[in-house]
Amino acid sequence: MSEFLRKIELSDLPTIRDWRNHQAINRYMFTQHEVTKKEHLAWFEASRENKLCSLFVYESESGIQGFLQLEKKSKESCVYEWGFYISPEAARGLGTKMAKLAFNKVFVDLSGSKLFGEVLSFNLPSIRFHQKLGFYQEGLLRQHHLVNGQYHDVYCFGLLESEWLEKLNKV
Repeated sequence: MSEFLRKIELSDLPTIRDWRNHQAINRYMFTQHEVTKKEHLAWFEASRENKLCSLFVYESESGIQGFLQLEKKSKESCVYEWGFYISPEAARGLGTKMAKLAFNKVFVDLSGSKLFGEVLSFNLPSIRFHQKLGFYQEGLLRQHHLVNGQYHDVYCFGLLESEWLEKLNKV
């Protein structure tokens, strides 16, 4: 089965927005309001203009299955932050497949030295996912982010290129 990451196109936006607003995904986001068409298009345009930001979809023979955002921390840096989600109807294991493509994108194509992400403390599936993929918990920002009137901790996860290479060589 052919699976790959490609740059997001304007025609992908309705699907990406539907996923983003789906309760199974939205409940774990840092902002949990329903994203309007206008807001989504403005985000897309701003992201395209940001030279440090890259937006991708994960596509297979079944069509697009996931979304990936990579943002370089600065022009000089080789550190990337990621944000991602897969279709709420995606088959089990597709998130891991997309992550492996994301690692290749960051560490090979973009010559990244580190990939990191932040996860709300109540997002247990994402915490377990990062741990399964070999990320290290690098920090805990206590009572850091307000969601629905309540402050939540934010976990910081990081994966170095050397750790990714080590894991690849063990497979």
